[in-house]
Amino acid sequence: MRFLWLCFFCIVCGQIHAQDQNDWLQAQLNASADLRHVDYEEMYVKALQKDMGIDPLIKCLVIIDYCRAYGMDSLAIKMADFVLEKANNQQLEKGIAAYLLDLKYRLALLQNRYDEIEQMACYLDRRWQEDYKLMERASHWHRLAKEGKEIRPVSILRSKNTVSLAFEKDSAGHICFDANVNQVKNRRFILDTGMMSSTILFRKYARQIAVRLLPDSIKAISATYPDVVYSMQLGVVDSLRIDGIKLCNLPVWVSDETNEYDCVGFIGTPDLFRLGYMELSCDSIVFRYPLPEQKAEANFTMNAGKRGERCICLPCTLDGHDSSFVLDTGSNSFLLPRQYAEHKKGFFAEVGGVRMWLEAGMYAHGFIPFSDSRGFWGQPLLWSFERLCINFRDAHVDYIKKKDVKFTEYLNK
Repeated sequence: MRFLWLCFFCIVCGQIHAQDQNDWLQAQLNASADLRHVDYEEMYVKALQKDMGIDPLIKCLVIIDYCRAYGMDSLAIKMADFVLEKANNQQLEKGIAAYLLDLKYRLALLQNRYDEIEQMACYLDRRWQEDYKLMERASHWHRLAKEGKEIRPVSILRSKNTVSLAFEKDSAGHICFDANVNQVKNRRFILDTGMMSSTILFRKYARQIAVRLLPDSIKAISATYPDVVYSMQLGVVDSLRIDGIKLCNLPVWVSDETNEYDCVGFIGTPDLFRLGYMELSCDSIVFRYPLPEQKAEANFTMNAGKRGERCICLPCTLDGHDSSFVLDTGSNSFLLPRQYAEHKKGFFAEVGGVRMWLEAGMYAHGFIPFSDSRGFWGQPLLWSFERLCINFRDAHVDYIKKKDVKFTEYLNK
């Protein structure tokens, strides 16, 4: 972290100039937007080298992507603020401005920082009055900030330092556990680390527990039916209690998708990220605080998409080539893009020192959240280890192996 702060102060000392031609950096930016886990460190170091001739604006964007990938939101926001403040309208084309503002907006929503959203709306009013699309965005942000100004920041209360939950499976094999929303009786939720947005509640249940709805919505694609598009509306719940952990003033999304699950909602990675540390095994979830000491060096990235979403993207090798995948506890199989697998019978994969055979028989719906990932790895990964210890604060994972496992073979069926 000290090194990152030093880099920040070194970079911001110069004037930002935009350059149209910078093929190498543009390729790196494209790669970072696609979350290429194996390239992040090299890309970051090269971006900071003085003799590369890289434009300072592009340097800032590279560092923002790097900070997002490793969960350092505060530094990413400082860099975004610097670019937005120092670059003039000719240097900072509106596409980059919109990208940085949308990033700040999504991160502000995660923490109920509606005063910051109001400030961003005022910034658009001052600098981009000639662009009607940005003015529409400013108007929407003013309206949202007004509706949310009385909502307090997210906070976490703990009556236990260690919370251990023995989970059960629903009829479709999802990992389920009980949680309490707005002090109404416990209901079943699915733990879905492949869910990159915040907690999602189905609308019928949201009405029952009086979720406060706000004027913001997004479109989403059904995981079960890829041709079905539905809407999700932003809301805030007073509390979400998971045994001895209580998250207060929590932003959620209220979904209009038809509920075909044995649950009232999903808890995704962004809200797990708030808790700092989690252990997953084939039959339990454990949250610990303070964070335990890490045992080995194995990092992962957490950035996916342009809206500030979170995922757990673990590095691996597939047939000897460096790659990565999304840990998806909402899936009971290994899913990979068809273009990578339709001509292969399977892959040898190695994760956390354990080697596995993956049959290439399961395909995603023709899309993947970023191009360098080889897909989503579901619950079978949990069966291959005693447990996974995930430190969100430091983007670090410890793989605790089973004592009697040297080689694990898993076939998708």
